[in-house]
Amino acid sequence: MTDSYVDSHKKADKGILYDKHYEEDPRRRFLWHREQLALTDLLDEFFKNREINLLDFACGTGRIAGFLENRVAQAVGVDVSELMLDEAKRKLTRTELICADITKEDVFKGRKFNLITAFRFFLNAERALRKAALESLVPLLDENGYFVFNNHRNSTSPLVRFKYGRWRKKRNFMSMAEMSDMAGQAGLEIVKIYPIGFLPIRRINLPGIVNSAIDNIAAKFDCLQSYSESPIAVCKHSGVR
Repeated sequence: MTDSYVDSHKKADKGILYDKHYEEDPRRRFLWHREQLALTDLLDEFFKNREINLLDFACGTGRIAGFLENRVAQAVGVDVSELMLDEAKRKLTRTELICADITKEDVFKGRKFNLITAFRFFLNAERALRKAALESLVPLLDENGYFVFNNHRNSTSPLVRFKYGRWRKKRNFMSMAEMSDMAGQAGLEIVKIYPIGFLPIRRINLPGIVNSAIDNIAAKFDCLQSYSESPIAVCKHSGVR
């Protein structure tokens, strides 16, 4: 039987292997670089002159929280895996870390956050877990806050279709339309997409600066967003202006 996402996340070597992938894999390093630029732009555009109270959901070893913790007033990271959080504790200095399954435990008791991030979770999670997580997270989002999540295998990307074609029955994929539907069903609307990753670094051996330039140019055209490998969605409560 295949492990559930929660169970796989709790394996003893998960945190070490996760960080190792980002250290050694050139594609992941490049995508992480682009994600950092997107997060910086997001703070500038949506939180200028605003104090930020961050919740990083499924924070794992603290990649997202670690990048943001010195850019926000308060940072909280929550994850179901104590072992993953042990890795996070070695890196983070200002982030409150909580080990809990928020779909089953009310650990925040009325607290609100105006920025909630969830990276590399929704694509990996089973549909029932996605729904349960959103039902737990959306009430924690401040009325004028933003919910940010990514989709690291966008099924409308030609690169993803080529790269994972033979494994399509064994891997999870999500389209841009499915991202919008998932947000909408949870009472959220996507207000901006940051398209990340347009070229296969391993197969086209171009300098990083060239790959970045291509991403920068492609990202300027809305019609090309669906071709990106790992888009980031910025959402807010539906109907809030």
